[in-house]
Amino acid sequence: MSQDLTVRDLSTATRRRAVIAACIGNFIEYYDFVIYGYFAAVIAKLFFPASNETVSLLLTFAAFALSYVARPVGAVLFGMIGDKYGRRAPLTMAILLIACCTAVIGLMPTYESIGIAAPIVLTLARLLQGVSVGGEYGGALAFIAEYAPERRRGLYTAWQTVTIGLALIVGASVAAGLTGALSTEALEAWGWRAPFLIGLPLGFIGLYMRLKLEETPHFQAVQERMEVEKAPLRTGVKQAWRQILICCGIMATPSLCIYIYFIYSPTYLSTELGYSAAAGQQINLIGLLFYCALVPVFAVLCDRIGRRPVLLAGALGVAVVTYPGFVALGANNAVVATLALCVMGLAFAPISAASLVALAESFPTTFRYTGVSLSLQITVTALGGTAPLLATALIAGTGDVRSPALLVVAGGILSAVAAWAYRETVGQGLRQHVDDHPAQERVDTPAATPIH
Repeated sequence: MSQDLTVRDLSTATRRRAVIAACIGNFIEYYDFVIYGYFAAVIAKLFFPASNETVSLLLTFAAFALSYVARPVGAVLFGMIGDKYGRRAPLTMAILLIACCTAVIGLMPTYESIGIAAPIVLTLARLLQGVSVGGEYGGALAFIAEYAPERRRGLYTAWQTVTIGLALIVGASVAAGLTGALSTEALEAWGWRAPFLIGLPLGFIGLYMRLKLEETPHFQAVQERMEVEKAPLRTGVKQAWRQILICCGIMATPSLCIYIYFIYSPTYLSTELGYSAAAGQQINLIGLLFYCALVPVFAVLCDRIGRRPVLLAGALGVAVVTYPGFVALGANNAVVATLALCVMGLAFAPISAASLVALAESFPTTFRYTGVSLSLQITVTALGGTAPLLATALIAGTGDVRSPALLVVAGGILSAVAAWAYRETVGQGLRQHVDDHPAQERVDTPAATPIH
């Protein structure tokens, strides 16, 4: 007998499990990002030994950069699988690959033990991580959006953003704690490995949670009707290229801000502005905590008043406050610098909260995994991954320590233009196909079984 499957039928517990299962992969990704950066000098010495320490460190970061180059490949590969066969399979593969590669880095022998094989294996592990991350973030977003209730979809998807902040906090705390507690000899012998090995049990927890969940209601509807797109990449890009461009523009500000405000800033504060390393980390931690607390607030707001006004407010706010904020950072006063970073976090939080749900609602179910993944990874690869390098190059080229702010201001202007072009989607439900009119949240499926 035919039955109706509706998103409203899902229990709160099921939705909560879906959010946690989706976000844990994102947590591992950014946690690994932080600890790799913290222990870059140790990794350089152990895996890329060279007569020149700068060359050694550059090789270490080159291996790191490869993971960004590989991300769009992962977006295409995992997106195709996710849009043809369902969200669960590629997300299961992605989290397993991320966790295993992180553990491999923590376990593998050094250059002294196995020679040239050590940097090759490390580089390969980073490359595979990049592929898996390219398919992880967009797939997790599609998964959460398709499980979320219509009136709270902004809040549900915003937990992915909060997860980034939490991962940065935890990763930095673990790395700083080990660095402070261990001697240099112990840190190089085994201490640096411990944080990487934590990723493996986290990955298996996430894997278990994902395997316990059913496929999303929206994809089940498409699958049961035998309406799955056979060539999602070709068809989606051909028919939804405008949405991809707009979404890439929207993501310019989040990509730049998360890297410049909260990943690059500890290094910037200590190397360029003269703060101690401990003070730079403390300022960054307070700013990051303040920002994380604000994201759910603006996510609720975007569920009430719409995505577009919140996106515009955030993009314009970032464009206006970033340069004065960087001027304040240079005041050589830790309290003033902390307040400045908090104000920039306040400006950034609205677009950060609304951007992911805007992406998820811009694409239909038959192309959502691929469309979201491409929009995210193209922008993060082009702007996010290169942001610290571009910021450093700007300072070197101009001699102005405030010049990195110009990158963020440009990103804010670009995102404001994209947000202006964005068509409001709040209250319209998720579309099933590229040429659909805005759908209702109810999904009729002739042969689907209700999820409880």
